[in-house]
Amino acid sequence: MNVLEMKNIHKSFGSLEVLKGIDLNVAKGEVVGIIGPSGGGKSTLLRCATTLEQIDKGTITIAGDTLASTGEDGVTRYADKKSLQEIRGKFGLVFQNFNLFPHFSVRRNITESLIHVHKKSKDEADAICDSLLKKLGMLEKANAYPCNLSGGQQQRVSIARALAVNPDILFFDEPTSALDPELTSGILKVIRELAEEHMTMVIVTHEMAFARDVADKLVFMDGGVIVEQGRDIISNPQMERTKEFLAGY
Repeated sequence: MNVLEMKNIHKSFGSLEVLKGIDLNVAKGEVVGIIGPSGGGKSTLLRCATTLEQIDKGTITIAGDTLASTGEDGVTRYADKKSLQEIRGKFGLVFQNFNLFPHFSVRRNITESLIHVHKKSKDEADAICDSLLKKLGMLEKANAYPCNLSGGQQQRVSIARALAVNPDILFFDEPTSALDPELTSGILKVIRELAEEHMTMVIVTHEMAFARDVADKLVFMDGGVIVEQGRDIISNPQMERTKEFLAGY
């Protein structure tokens, strides 16, 4: 079963065509690593999959529900408001810059959506929060504020918030790009542990060794298209553009 299906995805910003007909499937329990140069469309693809951007054309299905689809009349339609809310509950997104609410404690950053969007009781939301913070080694920071946390700790809170809704799929947009090397290793360890638990994930990353080690499938994007995909494209690239990109690693 595919948790994510993206078919013929097109996205432009003004006259700039950023995605030029992307097809991407992610199976349940699969970890997909997306690599490629800056400006190649990687983050835009994730933003389209998570409703932060609207596609111009194509079809997106998440856990069996159609998020958006282009009809025979050429018009792209999104799911209705109620269905959109349900679909958004099926995925989590971890940003490169954490995106925590600075005036909320760690606990409230994690429980706010659980209580007000997913209608959990405060006790249930707190229990989910505590379980995740304990798992991520952050339980003692439950009442701290983001300004009192290191970048690595903030990213762990961001991961806990994404996991709190028990998503079918988790998206990471360059989760270590704002961290120094020492903190990066800790976050990559957390993601590796999630992979070992068979969490379905799509990870945009510049960490080539990590992508090679953790991903079941690698996707190389450049110029708004998927140039090449497969399990071994880092160690054995087939396309010249992929070889050129990887030559520096």
